[in-house]
Amino acid sequence: MLNSLRSGSNSKVMWIIMGLLMLGLTGFGLGGLGGGTIRSIGTVGEEKIPVTTYYRALAGAVNNLNRRTGQTLSASEIEAFGISSQVLEAVIGVAALDNETNRIGVSVGDDLVRQAILGNPNFQALDGSFDKEAYDFFLERNLQVSPAEFDELLRKENARSLLEGSIRGGISTSDAIPLTLLGYIQESRDFEWAWVTDLHLDEQIATPTDAQLQAYYGANTDSYRSLKTHEVTYAWLDPANLLDSVNVAEDQIRESYELQSDRFNRAEHRALDRLVFPNVEDAESARNRLDAGSLSFEDLVRERGLEVVDIELGEVAASTLSEAAAEVVFGADGPGIVGPVDSSLGPALFRINAVLAEDNTPFEEAREQLRAELAGEAARRLVSDMVGDLDDSLAAGATLEELAKETEMVLGSIAFTAESEDGIAGYEAFRAAVLAAKDGDFPELVDLSDGGLFALSVNEVKDPAQIPFDQVSERVAADWTQAETLKALKVLAEGFETKLESGSSFADLQLAPNSEQNALRNRYFDGLPADAVLSVFELEVGKVAVLDGVRGVFLARLTAVHPFDDQSEDNIETITSVTGALNTQVGADILEFYTAALQEQAGVQLNQAAINSVNTGIATQR
Repeated sequence: MLNSLRSGSNSKVMWIIMGLLMLGLTGFGLGGLGGGTIRSIGTVGEEKIPVTTYYRALAGAVNNLNRRTGQTLSASEIEAFGISSQVLEAVIGVAALDNETNRIGVSVGDDLVRQAILGNPNFQALDGSFDKEAYDFFLERNLQVSPAEFDELLRKENARSLLEGSIRGGISTSDAIPLTLLGYIQESRDFEWAWVTDLHLDEQIATPTDAQLQAYYGANTDSYRSLKTHEVTYAWLDPANLLDSVNVAEDQIRESYELQSDRFNRAEHRALDRLVFPNVEDAESARNRLDAGSLSFEDLVRERGLEVVDIELGEVAASTLSEAAAEVVFGADGPGIVGPVDSSLGPALFRINAVLAEDNTPFEEAREQLRAELAGEAARRLVSDMVGDLDDSLAAGATLEELAKETEMVLGSIAFTAESEDGIAGYEAFRAAVLAAKDGDFPELVDLSDGGLFALSVNEVKDPAQIPFDQVSERVAADWTQAETLKALKVLAEGFETKLESGSSFADLQLAPNSEQNALRNRYFDGLPADAVLSVFELEVGKVAVLDGVRGVFLARLTAVHPFDDQSEDNIETITSVTGALNTQVGADILEFYTAALQEQAGVQLNQAAINSVNTGIATQR
């Protein structure tokens, strides 16, 4: 999930919803970031971008991602995943739209603002009436704004929505576009197919003569050339070779076991989902509906405006939950739904998806593993301690042979090619050093990923050359036989093709038929040629495709074409959905281009020091 953020172009709307609409962003104090003389992180035209706006948006984005991934992002991860830059882009875009609404005089009246406040469920009492105390408390605790500032935020948001609506409005793609897309994607085919193999040949391919092999070798010389080869001498210090010289005391092993108690003595864990509710009454009502069977747990999740992935806690121990929640969750006999119970975020229902029993490994069972690990660490330290002396020896002119004779390094040689992977050639550092080495280079120590090290010299580089026939004669014979078999199978398959297109069945030709129905264009069948389905889509009904494959020659006959039915009830809904998605995407693209143009026209000025201060503040609070 995190990797996808590195390359994905996340919608600005996502960040605005999380950060700027200010719904449910609790627990993020500003901690003085908005204090002092720094009130904004920059301007777009005449519109300032408040520090608090950027802070809330970034805090909301990071908190949301933490909940979705079950991880706590570090400062470097927040930067690496581009979260701060995406949020910054979003708030700059919002400021550009706000600046434009001010410039052209778009505004909303008091009634609209009043209705938005009265209709917000966060500000309502149990009977649905407006609760002034709840309103003031929410603004003070969650948003750190005054009622006047909140009114201004609502005015800007509604004015901005009017401007966005005017930009997006009227976007309508031609009906031909979704119909063309769906007609291509949803069109399907029925076809029959079979393999023609050497078992269908009346006679097996004869043993080739020497003249035939010589001719085949001469016609395919590029297939019988050696790889570029580096003749390498190396001296290798492998920590594994030092294990016998390392002593590990019993008390060290015992201490390592005790320090890694969590590793060898794992408490019971449970795989959990946690669905939080605003109050106990809502949680109890939800549980009653679940018990009555009127809806599923997934339905409850969707009612809360969430996806199941948003409420996953993963595998947790009792110590990570509140005392009340741990007692209920770990007191249950097995998977199921428990609660409501107070959690760290409020009243919640927990779904137990799996129970992972405690796993205790006694010291006696872990001893040998720990001894090997400690010996390996000690061996790697020995290698590290030798680096200085080895470097000095190489600098003084010692050869690799002398190093191997005077130290624990082991001398070796290898004819290295791109296909070498055994022994030291399996290390990427060694492969890179061989390819980077030049004539006349002095050997240098290079670290390996397992704590070892080596030095090498390339004695000779042999360019690809023709391999003499007598060294590859068996391979030439196998290649010739395969080529001749395929040639004979193609001749046979072409005859079958003619008969199949004339009305013969696969069974008539002693071929084992297979049948596929409603295959879409992107369908892939395991074991068939990669382009099998695409080749079928190029046929007319009754025609046959002939393709080479690893098993022989592949034959497929098209039996039916099923065009996309744009009149079926299900497909009409699909057309409507695709049309709406296209219109939304086009509208979003136009709005993005428009916002970018506004930024360029109005000019963007940023206070990088203030931005850095917010980024650091968010990271240190994770």
